[in-house]
Amino acid sequence: MLRFEHVSLSYGPQKILDDLSFEIQEGQMAVLIGPSGCGKTTTLKMINRLIEPSAGKIYINGENIIDKDKVDLRRHIGYVIQQIGLFPNMTVAQNICVVPTLLKYSKEECDRIVRRMLDMVNMPYEQYAHKYPSEMSGGQQQRIGILRALAASPPIVLMDEPFSALDPMTRRSLQQEVRSLQQKLNKTFVFVTHDMEEALDLADVIIFMNQGKIVQMAPPEEMLAHPATGQIQDFLGKFINDPSPKDLTAADFMRAGVYTVSASRGINECVSMMQRRNVDTLIVVDDQKKYQGTVSIADIRLTGHVVKTIEPLIRCNTPTVHAGDNAKDCFDLLISSGASYLVVLDEEERVDGIITKTSMASAMAEQLWG
Repeated sequence: MLRFEHVSLSYGPQKILDDLSFEIQEGQMAVLIGPSGCGKTTTLKMINRLIEPSAGKIYINGENIIDKDKVDLRRHIGYVIQQIGLFPNMTVAQNICVVPTLLKYSKEECDRIVRRMLDMVNMPYEQYAHKYPSEMSGGQQQRIGILRALAASPPIVLMDEPFSALDPMTRRSLQQEVRSLQQKLNKTFVFVTHDMEEALDLADVIIFMNQGKIVQMAPPEEMLAHPATGQIQDFLGKFINDPSPKDLTAADFMRAGVYTVSASRGINECVSMMQRRNVDTLIVVDDQKKYQGTVSIADIRLTGHVVKTIEPLIRCNTPTVHAGDNAKDCFDLLISSGASYLVVLDEEERVDGIITKTSMASAMAEQLWG
């Protein structure tokens, strides 16, 4: 779809891009990332000939872009920038249809495009089509900028840090919308960012650049597992799963500070505790705080009226593990046993905590993303 062959760029003795060769497949979301000044935006601008290479060739669908008229080339490549660049004197509908109008689409076809585009991002036509950019928020304006880039159904869309000026919530929402649009329309996107989290969320393939060269080109999963250099590892930072899963233990995943009760506690007292804590089971310990088992509200209802304390009602059917046990083994036990939770014990058989599916998921997220 898009191919760079030995592309270089120099300004006098200064080398900006150094022998870039790579290929992006049709329908992929490719993200260019790297430190400031690495050449990612320059690379992007070469695709629509805003910058011409000193050497090498760039092909789109097998055709050398140098053989195409610049204006015609750009009308068939979508382009979204950080500054949005909407025309302030045009309505939303007019902004979206800038390129279709230049391509001589009919008024009826333009209207259909506007309705379809706005519908794709849940912006009702009647509410937004006739507004001016100044009447909308930054996030809404950027949505219109994206729709404008897609309006003429270009095979390639270029995006140069389009969300960097937006607040985190708006940015996250737009990232999801862009990924959804890209997949729905099966367009090839080339996206520049300095944010590794954004790259990992959006990319089918990440192209990491430094000093005008490609250091590594790989899918996110591969780059996370095998970063090619220490610099890439630094960029990935908290996203690298370290320590490895085999080193994690039950203690890394458990919920500590679990409330326990003595086996000598009375029935009514324990029912009251369950109500206050909104639970249906209590973890029971002896006078040395060693684990004895659990007692449930169901057992209390069945036989609680004939006993004074919970001791006769204690069951030992909840699986137990120890704090140093392998985390994966604990997770497998939690799933296979069908239990709601595992009780985690220390070396003295005292209750250290519990592992639930929620605590496991939270701890996994912490390990993966910080």
